[in-house]
Amino acid sequence: MNQLPLILGVIWLAVISPGADFAMVSRVSFIKGQKAGIMAALGIALGCWFHISYAIFGLGVVERFFPQFLEFIKILGALYLIYLGVSMVLAKPVSIDQSLDVAQDSGGKSFTTGVLTNGLNPKTSIFVVSLYTQVIGGNASLGTQLGYGLAISLSHFIWFAAVSVFLSRPVIRTHVLKNQRVANGCIGAILIFLGIALGFADISSAVSR
Repeated sequence: MNQLPLILGVIWLAVISPGADFAMVSRVSFIKGQKAGIMAALGIALGCWFHISYAIFGLGVVERFFPQFLEFIKILGALYLIYLGVSMVLAKPVSIDQSLDVAQDSGGKSFTTGVLTNGLNPKTSIFVVSLYTQVIGGNASLGTQLGYGLAISLSHFIWFAAVSVFLSRPVIRTHVLKNQRVANGCIGAILIFLGIALGFADISSAVSR
């Protein structure tokens, strides 16, 4: 238990660091509103469990049957981030009235986007696997490891739900909706850059086991 404050601190530093999840939640909250943003945050929290599961139940076993597993996640995730970024850059602006209509039926899609963005995010993969192999350790009980997994998932949900609540405030949304091309271009460019950078990252050396 002496590790608890350290591990929680590491988790929150990783969660609040800017990345693909933040960019995606920001745009969803701007365009589709608070409900959609919170659903995206819920999807991100669920997506964490994909990485937590293989970190807990044996990355070595997974790589025994699929030696290039982490490399596959890296490439697939990088391509998805680039696709998401290009889609945002090319997205057509919507009016304030249209954004209200979109928000009425955007929960499911935003949730799915959240799951995919985090589940295919190499940055999250590196963080979770490194945390479990280098800090928590394989000697921790299954209950302890699942508990830390729950802390990772809940921390993501709490942070990104808070981000959504703040960024979906009427004053902020109205301002962003009036400058959508700039917002979409900036967020899209960030995602494309992250995708390219992560695509060239050496994930194997970053995650030493």
